[in-house]
Amino acid sequence: MKPRVLERLVDEHGPIEVIEQGGEVALHFGNHTSQSAWRPAEPEQLCFAYYRAMMLPVALHPDPARIGVLGFGGGVLAKFLLEHTESSIHAVDLRPALAPLASRHFGLALDQPRLALSFADVSAPDWQPPAPLDVVLIDLFDQDGMIRLPDRAVERLAEAVAPGGMVCLNLWRNHMPAVVEAHRQFSSHFHRDALVAHVPDRLNTVMTYRREAWQPADLEAGVKRLTAAPAPLRRAQGQAWQWLQPLRGQRR
Repeated sequence: MKPRVLERLVDEHGPIEVIEQGGEVALHFGNHTSQSAWRPAEPEQLCFAYYRAMMLPVALHPDPARIGVLGFGGGVLAKFLLEHTESSIHAVDLRPALAPLASRHFGLALDQPRLALSFADVSAPDWQPPAPLDVVLIDLFDQDGMIRLPDRAVERLAEAVAPGGMVCLNLWRNHMPAVVEAHRQFSSHFHRDALVAHVPDRLNTVMTYRREAWQPADLEAGVKRLTAAPAPLRRAQGQAWQWLQPLRGQRR
């Protein structure tokens, strides 16, 4: 089916397109890479497999009251979390033009009382995260690929994570130097043995850090919480649990 451009605009950072094809609406930054996507006919399904992997901390944390989302895109993750958790969502992106697009094309209600949406350069020296945060989901990409955070920004972000909190990163394995650098940065503030989920048939790896070492009991508790979660959240996370790599000490 031929792609159909629903909206196209240019802001100070470059082109933005919303394209529909085969029932899927996707956000693009001037190239073929989809930055966000959803299917309006299946609103309770997360299109991207890595989205599903990024839902794991929602079960792993005992009470994720405040969730940060760095990299708002089309608002797909924010919308899903607002609809299927009781958490407040604190989303940050660089491009204000994305907010009306999220409302018009991705079904996000911008006036949702549990949504705090701000626009800022998280790499800027004066940026301050919306602390405290129980879970932070980082999905920072532009038209050229993964965006590297300065060390100082990672330090501020780590300071904003509440006790027992977690940071979850979506990374591309085809940019291994960037993956190694991200691990260096976050393992300077959190335990170096991150929880790792490799998304099958894709180049995404999702890594979840916290200050304490992960233990088998943490995963067992997460599975128990998952059984009590709403059905869309169970479906999203259920598949992702299969992608987790063995914990350190359980590897052969």
